[in-house]
Amino acid sequence: MKKKLMTSAVLITFFVLSVWYIHHTFFFSPLSFEQDDITYQSWTDYQRPMTLTYYDLDGGRTSYQIEEDEEIRSFFKAMKQCPSSAEGNEGEQVLGALRISSARDIVLEAYFYNDFWHVLQKDHERLEITPKLEGLINQL
Repeated sequence: MKKKLMTSAVLITFFVLSVWYIHHTFFFSPLSFEQDDITYQSWTDYQRPMTLTYYDLDGGRTSYQIEEDEEIRSFFKAMKQCPSSAEGNEGEQVLGALRISSARDIVLEAYFYNDFWHVLQKDHERLEITPKLEGLINQL
């Protein structure tokens, strides 16, 4: 009986410590992570601290930086909800650039144009700038 109790205690402790480690080290949970065109890397590549930097290239060339997890999650969510866009000329001027970095590496880079944006790391189709994404950018 003591052996079963000790084994159970060790397993529970291991489980709790594993959950704590994952929560404090990684931006995404392995259970809820959904790999797609925006978050195309492994969930382990998204390590804390995460930093979102938006470069406003239209005019003053200023940059804005966000380090709060919930705000970065809002950007990921808004970007994942953008539909494909067939419109847009390749010769259009880049109005902004977005970079999301983890503790180890850059996990997403994108260029923003008038009505569309695209991810740089992948041969990615153009995506529409939705009002939600535009609102997040304008809040910076």
